[in-house]
Amino acid sequence: MKPPGLVIATCFAALAYAGFLASQSPVPPVQTVEAFVLPDRPIALTEDMVTRFLYGFAPVAATVKELDGKGEAEQRTAILDKKAAEFGFANFADWVDTTNTIMVTYHWLTHPDPRQEVEKAISSIPAMANLSDKEKTDMIEGLKAGLARVENAKPTPANMAIVQRHLRTLKPFYELWAPPSQ
Repeated sequence: MKPPGLVIATCFAALAYAGFLASQSPVPPVQTVEAFVLPDRPIALTEDMVTRFLYGFAPVAATVKELDGKGEAEQRTAILDKKAAEFGFANFADWVDTTNTIMVTYHWLTHPDPRQEVEKAISSIPAMANLSDKEKTDMIEGLKAGLARVENAKPTPANMAIVQRHLRTLKPFYELWAPPSQ
């Protein structure tokens, strides 16, 4: 068991680096975790996975940043797979799916009624004078479709119980992942 001070210091270092990464513009050639993305393959979380995510976030993110458009896609993938494996993930795609599963679960715990959020957004669209009627209709339809996807992605009770125990620790990571509030 690591001393609490070491865990806290590691988290602060990871958060500081994550904050630095969040202030940088995203680089298209490097596969990175996209903001507010549902996982391609939701993961059945364990306590160990959340811990590995917390310890591995800064090093994996640093590797993504380091690879910033360097080399061939296969080389970048191999390096990212190796870095994710250092923290017990099968590969970088597994790390991304785990990250998105954790973040979606966090979102469900802190925003348990996505329908209310979408209805609020939909109600604000008609007042947007800079949009055509077609654009407004498209936005409303997009929000409704997105709501259906989010409601279908509701995490399992087991995932929710695990993430519930880590809400305070995961909050800074979620703030990097979640879209800014309007």
